[in-house]
Amino acid sequence: WLAISLLVVVVLLVGGCAGHPKGMKSLRWLTDAEKERVIEIALNTPEALSLLEKESQYETSVNWVAINWLKNGMAICGFDYECVDKGIPATVPESAEFYSQVEIYIGEPAYYPKYLLRVAINPDTGEVAHVQQHGLKKLPTAPGYTK
Repeated sequence: WLAISLLVVVVLLVGGCAGHPKGMKSLRWLTDAEKERVIEIALNTPEALSLLEKESQYETSVNWVAINWLKNGMAICGFDYECVDKGIPATVPESAEFYSQVEIYIGEPAYYPKYLLRVAINPDTGEVAHVQQHGLKKLPTAPGYTK
């Protein structure tokens, strides 16, 4: 029975560590220091560091993202920072968890960067929950279009 008891303890400990970093259950305004902290965390992810070795120009913005963790994946819904006042969109399920989402636009020119990196971070714990990387391609300019 001792071996079974130890096995149960190990299973509970391992099971308790498994899964994703927990998010917040509601939105709130972030302090300037919290915004700076989540931006710093995002810029120091392996994905961001790798891209910033190739391109030195970048811009950041802080938004919100709701992640609904599913059995075989996740559903993600991003929305603007002011959603704190506007309210959570009706399309977000109650089971979703909320994270600060730092968007890093990497490459020059700033209005059309080469890469977009989205990093979901729990602002309370500093844990990175998810990273999305997008390579952006410039579309051809329409004939007759002038800036």
